[in-house]
Amino acid sequence: MILALDLGSTSFKAGVFDRRLRLLEERSAPLRYRYGPGGRVELDVAWVEAAMRRVLVPRDSISVIALTSQAQTFTVVDPHGRCRRPFVSWQDGSAGAAVARLRRRLPDFASHSSFADLLPCLQICQIKHRPVLQQEMVLSLPSFWVRRWTGEDVTDDNIAAMSGLYSLVHGSWWPAALRACGLRESQLPRVVPIGSVAGVTTGHESGLPAGIPVILAGNDQTAGAYGAQLHKNGATLVTLGTAQVVYRCLERRPAARPGLIRGPYPGGRYYSMAADAWGGNLVNWAETVLVGCATHAQFFAQAARAPAGCRGLTFDPERGAWEGLNLQHEASDMARSILESLADRLSGLLRRVGSRPQRPLLVSGGGAGQPVWRGIVAERLQQRVRTTRANSLLGAARLAADFLGIS
Repeated sequence: MILALDLGSTSFKAGVFDRRLRLLEERSAPLRYRYGPGGRVELDVAWVEAAMRRVLVPRDSISVIALTSQAQTFTVVDPHGRCRRPFVSWQDGSAGAAVARLRRRLPDFASHSSFADLLPCLQICQIKHRPVLQQEMVLSLPSFWVRRWTGEDVTDDNIAAMSGLYSLVHGSWWPAALRACGLRESQLPRVVPIGSVAGVTTGHESGLPAGIPVILAGNDQTAGAYGAQLHKNGATLVTLGTAQVVYRCLERRPAARPGLIRGPYPGGRYYSMAADAWGGNLVNWAETVLVGCATHAQFFAQAARAPAGCRGLTFDPERGAWEGLNLQHEASDMARSILESLADRLSGLLRRVGSRPQRPLLVSGGGAGQPVWRGIVAERLQQRVRTTRANSLLGAARLAADFLGIS
């Protein structure tokens, strides 16, 4: 059997799959964050360990483990493997001052990184903001667990490229970036291609049997795309989640462009991705302010009642305001206008990743299960859409199946 783990931002999830990739068991454990001054967002190590204990399935029948994760979240450990600080979340915004300093030091950052610009969430900025001691090591969230289970310090190139410390041009840790934040390469894990075996479990302290290979499945968006088999069907994947994300698989590394995220994809391929700040989070907000929309079911029922175009009403997510609102409009118009604005923003994301109208469009995430949202997307984009049940757990399991030679 295959144990797939997704170390997501909201929760850790685990799925046990058989050799035909049928899901046999699923577990989930929510994460708790600590919020501090200056935009700090952290995870206590004890909370992370507790979440893993709740989802880990230590069956003797498990033959391989596949691990996908949120990307930039990391901790720092001493030579004995003890954490010297909490996990710094990718949501942490405290490193803003470091961004300006690094821009001066690394004018060619965009050509090397997954991101076109330096951002406070990136490990390079967080380490510049709070330097690491020479005897300490930087471990991303998945690498922390790889070390715990196998004793190896390893990461995959998909996760590494999102740190700001790795060069897509050189295919290795980027010396200029390391110098800019006072790091040595020995303070970082060894980098292997996504889909590689990081090591095998030792059985010490993990609760897992010894000798199980651990596969690195990259960031959760990539794992979801691999689950949807974009490398075979040529489709574009649209995730209608808390935020909207558009993802494509490519044969060659795309050039850096503003607003584009790119990096390694399994099998020596690459991806291009564009993300919006808005998505289901707007729906959640609307449910707190619109009459008769207090639940998901009520919100989408209201949106389904309104005519296309919402009788001239539009919604601007950036301002959080409706435009053209007058006495003829009802809550149903206001609900639908939010979904129409999100669909219109998807059009820009699709252009950013170079997706053409004739390319198949797959939709996933919570919004994909809502016929009215799915229909508005198809209507506004003038494109046929298909729902996929593929997710990050299935994608990680599929990578493990590749390793076993059964996919």
